[in-house]
Amino acid sequence: MSAEAASIAQMLLDMLPLLNRAVLTTIQVDEPDALTMPQFRVLAHLSDGPKTVSELARRRRVTLASMGQLAQALVERGLVERRPDPQDRRQYQLSLSLAGQERYAATYALALRQLATLLAERLSSSDLATLQTTLPLLHHALADQ
Repeated sequence: MSAEAASIAQMLLDMLPLLNRAVLTTIQVDEPDALTMPQFRVLAHLSDGPKTVSELARRRRVTLASMGQLAQALVERGLVERRPDPQDRRQYQLSLSLAGQERYAATYALALRQLATLLAERLSSSDLATLQTTLPLLHHALADQ
């Protein structure tokens, strides 16, 4: 591993809590039905299409039991629907309900606006252009991990 790669990796790890905090501040408004960050992440995974609890647990790297509880809470809130898995009767497919699709889209759009505003206020046009060039490279390097 090069020193340059190690330095970049350290910067990324140091940046994660800041990015999480910025998104969390957006999604956890003072409402009784505010989404938690884990709930938002599950909705994000389900926005790609139906998944089983096992798939979600693997993707989020949590236990099957904790993902089951999280999924059940989202089902009870009406944001996620549960249907029998046609390929495995022991499993259920989870998908976003119409309310879940709307909630995820609205929350994602709000987070996007707030992050864009924050970046526009704190970074120069040159800095933004640099990020626009480099972030796709980072995305490519980290995809499918």
